[in-house]
Amino acid sequence: TEDEKSEVVKAVEDANKDENGKSTLPEGSKVTVGDNGDVTVTYPDGSKDTIPGDKVVKGKSDADKNE
Repeated sequence: TEDEKSEVVKAVEDANKDENGKSTLPEGSKVTVGDNGDVTVTYPDGSKDTIPGDKVVKGKSDADKNE
């Protein structure tokens, strides 16, 4: 969902902060999450890094909703 994608973006951004809470990513970098969970960081120069979804998200199942 879009909410889950937003949570992943925030987690990636938070994971890339220094001890003072300042981003270690170059200014103007953009983090996006695909429907399959892949995370792409696009840098100001147009270069990109992609992290496979299975490395950043844990799948959920309906079993998690049952007691």
